[in-house]
Amino acid sequence: MKLLSALKIIALSMALTAVLLLGWIGLSVLAYNHGAGAISSNAVLNFMLAALLAFVGLPILHRAFYRYFWAIRRKLASGEMQIGDRMPVIGSEPHAPPPRTAKTRGQIALYAVFYVIGIASLLAIYVPIGHQEGLNAFLSRFSAGRSSFTTLATLVIIYLPMAITLALIFPFVDADKKLIQKGGADADEILRLQDRQEWLFSFATAYVCVGFLTFIAGHMILRFLA
Repeated sequence: MKLLSALKIIALSMALTAVLLLGWIGLSVLAYNHGAGAISSNAVLNFMLAALLAFVGLPILHRAFYRYFWAIRRKLASGEMQIGDRMPVIGSEPHAPPPRTAKTRGQIALYAVFYVIGIASLLAIYVPIGHQEGLNAFLSRFSAGRSSFTTLATLVIIYLPMAITLALIFPFVDADKKLIQKGGADADEILRLQDRQEWLFSFATAYVCVGFLTFIAGHMILRFLA
């Protein structure tokens, strides 16, 4: 079964690579033939990768982290894991799916808003190749070498978005925590509130990861294809 799964992943990766290459060539030729010569092939490739990560990568990573965070919560609740223990590597072991909970209209609307803001911000920041060039120029200007470049990039690309996303979800997570601690809610309501906490934390984590991957894609394009 493991070999079959590995072969499926390899086949899917090869197919996706072929589609990206053909799409890159096709869009580049299309842009050139329609008088958009100012749009470089690098800009087309960056657009494709950034859009793919925003529209496809974000939901996939969000789902993975959502399942993983629920697995950690269950381990803590059962006593199998204690706070401070080493966290298992994501994907290193199978996890049960998150529980099915009833969601309010406000909760669904909140999820939709986060997705709209998340995808729109990723596209606005990383799709224009000029933004990638400016970001890389900024990091190069204020770093003394590869090591300091990596450190500064970590601060700007990972920790800054992480702080912003955590600040955005904190009011909702804190309100849910207070409602649970207040008491009076039945088991279904407590489960719904816990589920919203895990959804928000997993979304924030996935958003930061996708932003980092999108930056890396643009950085590699500028470094090796420019």
